[in-house]
Amino acid sequence: MQAPKLRFVQILLSFVLLASGLGTAQPTPWNQLKFPPLPAVNPQQPTRIQLGNGMVIFLQPDHELPLISVTARIRSGSISEPASKTGLVGLYGDVWRTGGTKSKTGDQMDDFLEARAAKIETGDGSDSTTISLNCLKGDFDPIFEMYLDLLRN
Repeated sequence: MQAPKLRFVQILLSFVLLASGLGTAQPTPWNQLKFPPLPAVNPQQPTRIQLGNGMVIFLQPDHELPLISVTARIRSGSISEPASKTGLVGLYGDVWRTGGTKSKTGDQMDDFLEARAAKIETGDGSDSTTISLNCLKGDFDPIFEMYLDLLRN
């Protein structure tokens, strides 16, 4: 019975000592804090490429990680839908990706992408609809084919 009491007293004494040590330190006022200067940020300008069909591509290479990210933005969103079909673009944005394509179901696409830690997502907004891709550089070719298949079919 004596040992649990002694342990309790030791723990209580530790908390008292800790609390007394914390109470003596005075925090520095926010306006007197000193920070080192931030490193300079020099963003690289993207390369603008316009295709013959009018599509514009902005290419922004970043070689820090072996990842590839692609986003296609289509200038049409919920602002363009007729009043009698309100919500159609939102529904389209939800089922565009999950519905799959002519060659693969949405579940087959999910399995393929999950096995490669990749993703293809679609979204909708008031002024545009998007489809994006994120994957490792080594997996880009088959995933980009799936991305194009989703755009076309």
